[in-house]
Amino acid sequence: MTAITLYNEIQAALRRGERVVVATVVKTMGAAPCEIGTKLLIAADGTPQGRMAGPVTDKKVVDEGLKALSENHSHLAHIHIDADNGESVGSCGATLEVFFEVLRPEPRLVIVGAGYVAQALARLAHTLDFRIVVVDDRRDLADPQLFGEKVQLIFGDIPATIQALEPDESSWLVIVTRGHQLDRDALKAALSTRAAYIGMIGSTSKVKQIFHRLREEGIPRKQLERVHAPIGLDLGAETPDEIALSIAAEMVMLRRQGSGLSLKNKHNLLENEVLA
Repeated sequence: MTAITLYNEIQAALRRGERVVVATVVKTMGAAPCEIGTKLLIAADGTPQGRMAGPVTDKKVVDEGLKALSENHSHLAHIHIDADNGESVGSCGATLEVFFEVLRPEPRLVIVGAGYVAQALARLAHTLDFRIVVVDDRRDLADPQLFGEKVQLIFGDIPATIQALEPDESSWLVIVTRGHQLDRDALKAALSTRAAYIGMIGSTSKVKQIFHRLREEGIPRKQLERVHAPIGLDLGAETPDEIALSIAAEMVMLRRQGSGLSLKNKHNLLENEVLA
């Protein structure tokens, strides 16, 4: 596989929201059949592109690459080539030192609903390195002029569209539709996905009602515990821009594994200070 082809395949996979592993030979020992710098691209389903040695060795590389994907962690590993399988150059076998690099797509934010809060959140999230998709069933609100050219707008049935987007571990879902029933239907669809984050706007009474209805429909409590609702951090937000800020703040907190505490209270710099 040429470097250009490899790059194009990586970019195509990331644009589709897929994680991949690039396995690169960084050192060889013994009669290795490939050079330092040889690469193998491994998709999440185990499909390889490129070649290092032969089917036996490449299978070992793929298995190690899938391990890196499952652990979501890049690492070095040694791949041994047994001379008996005929894939080494000589009769003594070889060892490849391979770096397995996990590449992830930039996080995708799916905003369900295109009202004022959605518009404010899209403006703010754009600065936080999210690929933004806005879903609504109202053409008058799903307007490119309201969101800008960098936001992908999808018009159609909301629950069906959520499922068609196939949210995965790099996807964040924010539900801000116009009504209780639509929020419930959107949340039910969202819970059937692997989204990293699911948040839903609403008062405590509304959220309780929706949770109760979904429990009656057989949604397990453990599934509902995934939902951040009411969404956002407690900032006392009232306006659409303030609500969007509270949502974005919660998302950043979770993505960066922050505490959400006031930095003043977290560090409490005057605790041991002797005041004159």
